[in-house]
Amino acid sequence: MSSYVWTDNLGRTYGYEPYEAQPISDLSIRLSESATLAVAEASRALGTVPALPGAGIAAVLYRSESSASSIIEDIAVGPRRVLEAEVASPDEIRDPIASRIIGNLDGLRDALTTPFPAGPDDYLRWHRLLTEGHPRMKHGDIGAYRTQQNWIGGDGYGPRNASFIPPRPQDVETLVIDLARYTSRTDVSPVVQAAIAHARFEVIHPFTDGNGRVGRMLIQHVLAGRISLQAPVPVSIPWSRDKNGYVEGLRNYQEGDTEAWIEFFGMSIVAAVSWMHAVEGLLTSLLSSLADRSRSRGASVAARVISDLPIHPIVNADTVAQRYDVSRQAAHQALVRLAEDDVLTERSFSRRTKAGRPRQMFTSTELVDLLAEIVTE
Repeated sequence: MSSYVWTDNLGRTYGYEPYEAQPISDLSIRLSESATLAVAEASRALGTVPALPGAGIAAVLYRSESSASSIIEDIAVGPRRVLEAEVASPDEIRDPIASRIIGNLDGLRDALTTPFPAGPDDYLRWHRLLTEGHPRMKHGDIGAYRTQQNWIGGDGYGPRNASFIPPRPQDVETLVIDLARYTSRTDVSPVVQAAIAHARFEVIHPFTDGNGRVGRMLIQHVLAGRISLQAPVPVSIPWSRDKNGYVEGLRNYQEGDTEAWIEFFGMSIVAAVSWMHAVEGLLTSLLSSLADRSRSRGASVAARVISDLPIHPIVNADTVAQRYDVSRQAAHQALVRLAEDDVLTERSFSRRTKAGRPRQMFTSTELVDLLAEIVTE
């Protein structure tokens, strides 16, 4: 490895060695028996995931993956605040932390709908969607590769005592192009490809911030493109509950133990798919309970609101009227009826408008509670 000299803000001078990443576009890996088994189990698990899930469970999967991916980076806020920020009107003050999770959600949606294979310009766009609402993000760093050396661990003054020092900034673009070539291949197992793509992205660390979250978007893009999925496999759920294991897995890859990382990744996919099936059961049960509680049946506005609660857990008369092409009065009457049936709860919007006026909203408290429970427990 080549040594470089760093002088920090305190005037201290010391040497450091950035990671020297070799090309992987033509990478071929011979897996151990245990890694092969983990990949096979992950592939079988992915085979049980419907390519086109219902809109309700898909919405829950998107929100859960974006929230858990943010939790890994210690960006955490309850689902109610995120949902309220989603439905905020232009004249309402947005929750800044919730807005960052919404940025993650926007990038994730784009990653799954980007035609496979994505390229460097797509990675930059995902990063822009993720970070453009971040108040402390410099404008020139949004959707752009880093131009300075970065590091993980140590202190904020320089790379001394860092646990990992990514490649030099002048090497980033070449390495990202090489990564895109690898992820465009179709002669590699989708599980192995997603695992390598993510770990390699973390090694390159191409941005000043948001590398982990964009790297996890790349996982979803590869899986969606290779096995035709239209909703994320929320691998961030098990990782958010075992951050040390996740970090150790990435460190294994950085240190050359690619098989250990692939084995860990495969086990994580199995756990994520198991979680998906459990959550689908919980969601189906809750919606059935809410429908039984309601006096509305058939194709009524209220029945349609219940059916769409996983997509829109917080609503008001204006959004319902527009969504189902009914009058505002009919929409309001349906929501009041659902509140009377203890399906929805009427409450003031916690984020006031810039003029200081709160807005009345109707919330599925039980669904919001379920969204919190499935991500954090």
